[in-house]
Amino acid sequence: MNKKMYLLLLLVVFFTMACSSNESGSEDLADDNSYEETGQEESYQSTDMNEIGMDQGDKNTVTASMETEKRMVMYNANLTIEVKDIKQAVDQITEKTASGNGYIVESFIANNSNQLSAHMKVRIPNDILNTFLTDVESISSKVREKQLSGQDVTEEYNDLQSRLKAKRAVEERLLAFMKDAEKTEDLLKISKDLSTVQEEIEQLEGRKKFLENKTDYAEINISLIDVAVSIPDVPEEDLQTGEKIKEAFVQSLNMMAKMFSALAVFFIGYSPFIFIIGLLIALLWYVNKRKKASENKKPE
Repeated sequence: MNKKMYLLLLLVVFFTMACSSNESGSEDLADDNSYEETGQEESYQSTDMNEIGMDQGDKNTVTASMETEKRMVMYNANLTIEVKDIKQAVDQITEKTASGNGYIVESFIANNSNQLSAHMKVRIPNDILNTFLTDVESISSKVREKQLSGQDVTEEYNDLQSRLKAKRAVEERLLAFMKDAEKTEDLLKISKDLSTVQEEIEQLEGRKKFLENKTDYAEINISLIDVAVSIPDVPEEDLQTGEKIKEAFVQSLNMMAKMFSALAVFFIGYSPFIFIIGLLIALLWYVNKRKKASENKKPE
């Protein structure tokens, strides 16, 4: 009986100790959870304070970053079409470009062995690019080639914005240093650094404007080939019969005048030699005649 009581007492003691250990662990765990929740609240409050502490420039930067989430793509298109009237097609494309608020970069028409061809480079707003290409195709008899490509420059544009913001901040600090500077040496150093920073800002702004223009307007190269059947015209000079007759008559008169002039120059200019030669010929003829006459008389 005593043994049973002793065992029962031991079981009660062990059970009590186990319960106490579980309660202590639960309390520690609850304390840890409470600490973690407190830390999270402090961190969130600190974040809220940082957001509240942002100046208006930071807020504008966040807004600008959200706005440039729109993809910026530079589009280029190449189109080769066949037309039956080159000049009319060029006029129609020019009219469509102007009506779409675009502009022509270059345009020329070439004539190679009575075969007309033309090339045009136009810039068209991106939002009407597909419509413009469809309109140009509609004036052709056949589309030989059509190519459309795009280059995404969103990342480069965002990088330019960030670099511009940083450079402008440096510029503001340098201007503030220059205002407070008292030594000439300091002013010279600040002016040199400020000039470098401002030059870099101008380069970044130029590249930024270039990307904005390239992504606002697509560039289209249009080649036009004339496929109309060409009937060769009779050259105008072949139809000037009267003029040719007059020219031939005048040329014949000129030739005759030159011939008579040459004869007159020859006979008059060389008359002494001609006279002497004539006398010699006449003398030889006379001598020969007398000789023949004497030979005929001898047999008699």
